[in-house]
Amino acid sequence: MKLRKLIPWISLVTLLAGVGQGIAAETESHTLQPVEINGLVPERGLSDDKELKPGLSAIYIYKFFRHIDEMPVFNPKTTTEKMGKPILFLNHHFDKKDLIFDSGVSQGIGVQMNGFLKFSEAGKYEMMALSNDGILVQICNDTILADPRVHSDRFSPQAVLNIQKPGWYPIMIQYFQRKGTAAIEMHWKLPGKADFSIIPAEAYAHAPTSDGLP
Repeated sequence: MKLRKLIPWISLVTLLAGVGQGIAAETESHTLQPVEINGLVPERGLSDDKELKPGLSAIYIYKFFRHIDEMPVFNPKTTTEKMGKPILFLNHHFDKKDLIFDSGVSQGIGVQMNGFLKFSEAGKYEMMALSNDGILVQICNDTILADPRVHSDRFSPQAVLNIQKPGWYPIMIQYFQRKGTAAIEMHWKLPGKADFSIIPAEAYAHAPTSDGLP
């Protein structure tokens, strides 16, 4: 076969090899060993729950994001962006036309959730998130879970949190839905337990703002 006839085939093989490497890299990123997080300190004691309200505060940012890094971070106390009703728990799947929480839209939306996560006892907590599209989870300003790009339903790499003291720990979750279906779930494995479970509503709380927002 002449060289000029071989060139298209060589190009195709090279392209397919590159695609295969990309898929392998993407798969590998989701089979990594869990990241271990130490040194987290609660902002509030367990007895402070009377000062808190259920769920996480929600700020909506209307844009077609492709990566979490494109999302701005807002202060819930001072933002002029739309704030919705508190999100009580995270175990949600949305069809193509379903509205994302109370954003009023089904696509092109980012959600910033702020509040506290309650760790009722000391010990090792394993955590992971399922999302579609991107998600980033921070506790005490440390990134513990991240799957920041556009993708279909899948679990993030896991994290292991060494909790030394029970209490309410500050949490921020950034999530975006670009197009199509959407999903967001938060899972943990409690100390001494064998299986993961959805983080229950009673583990989430937020401090109400002074302007009367929920």
